[in-house]
Amino acid sequence: MAANISAIVLAIIFVLMSVLGGRLFCGKICPYGLLQDLLNKIPFPKKIRSFKGDIHLRHLKYILLVLMLVVNLFGYSTAPTNETNSFDAGKTIWWTVVTLISIVISRPACKYLCPVGLLLGWSNLFPFGQYKVNQDSCTQCGACLKVCPMDIKPYQSANHFECIQCGKCKKVCPSQAITTRF
Repeated sequence: MAANISAIVLAIIFVLMSVLGGRLFCGKICPYGLLQDLLNKIPFPKKIRSFKGDIHLRHLKYILLVLMLVVNLFGYSTAPTNETNSFDAGKTIWWTVVTLISIVISRPACKYLCPVGLLLGWSNLFPFGQYKVNQDSCTQCGACLKVCPMDIKPYQSANHFECIQCGKCKKVCPSQAITTRF
């Protein structure tokens, strides 16, 4: 009974944080997002901003969300039934590969895999903490796009559902056209 109450309280807190902060969690609090940002600062000869199929690969997190819901609702298990640790080894290899890719691509887990970020992203549409772009002072110089870890164009859609609200676009804007409204 206490576990159910704890789960309900955590769900309520998650919903409130989502409505009030959107993907602010992703940009400021998520430890795996921070790890990806740090790994992406490692010098590498060729950093990849975008590639053919990037936009299609971003739909993978929708599929993962549906799979997670099906597994949780219907109780399917992907874990092996015997006592081997092959499932844990598979997860370790998977996350090691994603972590290493973070050196070359900015926040690949956030862009392509994270269903939590997907759910939080829809909260960017609520008016709390949204970014506002003053189109009169924006020169569309692209400085914000160059620093955006999610490779979106803040000057076109500042509250894109993929925006993690890291604030880097606001910091580099030479005309200070990007502001936060509450």
